[in-house]
Amino acid sequence: MDDYQAVRELLPAPPLSPEVERAGRERLAAAFAQERRRGRRAARWSALGLALAGAAAAAVVVFTQTVPSGAPATSGTVTQADGKQFLLVAAATVAAMPDEGTWWGSTEVHGRQFHEPGGRYVLQKSETIETWIPADPEGLTWYRQTPHGVKPATPQDEAAWRADGSPTSWTYDRSRTGGLPEEVVRAEPGERRTWSTEDWDFRILTAGKPLTKMSDLPDTPEGLKRLFNADDRTTIDTAARLLFFAPVASETRAAAYRLLASVPGVTAVGQVTDALGRTGQAIEYTSSEFVPPGHAGTTMTRLVIDPVSGKPLSLETRSAADGLLLRYTAIQDSRWAADNPLEKK
Repeated sequence: MDDYQAVRELLPAPPLSPEVERAGRERLAAAFAQERRRGRRAARWSALGLALAGAAAAAVVVFTQTVPSGAPATSGTVTQADGKQFLLVAAATVAAMPDEGTWWGSTEVHGRQFHEPGGRYVLQKSETIETWIPADPEGLTWYRQTPHGVKPATPQDEAAWRADGSPTSWTYDRSRTGGLPEEVVRAEPGERRTWSTEDWDFRILTAGKPLTKMSDLPDTPEGLKRLFNADDRTTIDTAARLLFFAPVASETRAAAYRLLASVPGVTAVGQVTDALGRTGQAIEYTSSEFVPPGHAGTTMTRLVIDPVSGKPLSLETRSAADGLLLRYTAIQDSRWAADNPLEKK
């Protein structure tokens, strides 16, 4: 297994500890060294990190350009598919947004739902991750992680939880948790942490080469499709990462919307309520990209978009069998800014 494949298997991953990030940087250092010697870039660089519950924080997305056996790579031609016009509305909105600022900031809520050990109700574990990525490749990337603990997922689950005696911890047999990493899950929130990392560039890698400038990414759906050079499902997954987690140029983000509107396998769901209760338009597709480790069975990935603002709202992974919301990333805010508030604290 090469280093890029190892990184890809970590996606999505939680905000990593400084020790784990240091090990990752060492593995990627060789790939970055040649690009860094060319000098510091003048434009902002493109970036992407995905976190454990479908979210973004401290990993690098890899465009492997590997097509599964029997699935031909797509051509560079993009044709418009029906039923997803709201994506074109969102594209027109974001294309007009300015790309100004020296920091890319995002605030995301990462969550995961799972049954309590007896299967009587559903629990939800969540945390907020604030990330500030500098346009300067020599700068520090800053994080703030705020765990929210575990609680019943819905009012119905809360009623069942109360009937169960309102427990504050749950003990699992690891062999029967479907990949749940903890043996004992506790309700109380964890401690808030703020930290920074050195030389963690969040660069997008393609064909073994780091892309270090926003101008390295195409600003048309045809250009993105040629860059991804993959089967339709991989193209959809990669476009979703760009939309939700990458500080790319507005025109590139708009191109990703237009690409999603054209790729087969994407179904328009209509108006939905996302994991935070916000209303938006959604698309769904079958994918194993954002599935929690150890989960068996088919899953659907749902992207919820606000077409008026052009902003992505949430990326959700649901069980195709019962609709259980397995994992989600809800974007509360993402923007370019002149200052990084975490750096001052």
